Amino acid sequence: MSISTQPKMWYWIVAIIFLLWNLMGVGALAAEFADPAMITADFTPEQLEIYNNRPWWYLPNFGIAVVTGTLSCVMLFFKNKLAVPLALICLIAITISTAYEVFFSGSWETLDMAGKGFALFILLMDVLLILFARMAAKRGWIR
Repeated sequence: MSISTQPKMWYWIVAIIFLLWNLMGVGALAAEFADPAMITADFTPEQLEIYNNRPWWYLPNFGIAVVTGTLSCVMLFFKNKLAVPLALICLIAITISTAYEVFFSGSWETLDMAGKGFALFILLMDVLLILFARMAAKRGWIR
């Protein structure tokens, strides 16, 4: 009996879900550049002060996370093992941003439970992307 190295249908469904998730990140990044006022429209004065005082590296780090996460998903569609290190780079960038928000910026205290949950969900999604890409590589679905 031979082992198929063709991905199962659920592989493609999960890859599409991850790509759509990362494309939402692309949209958020585009909004950061195109219309920051739209993003900050509902901010409290305290949140606005934190937003306006982010360090110079914060937005480029966000860009790295978004671009590498999205490219990781694209690599899944091309069945390319680069999906794994790209997802890892994304996780590192997300971890840096989240650590800054939680420990250094004071923004964590200004978030409600939904905001805190969403920040942690972003981390979780990339961990799941890494695990998914590693599993696909191990099964020979991506090379």
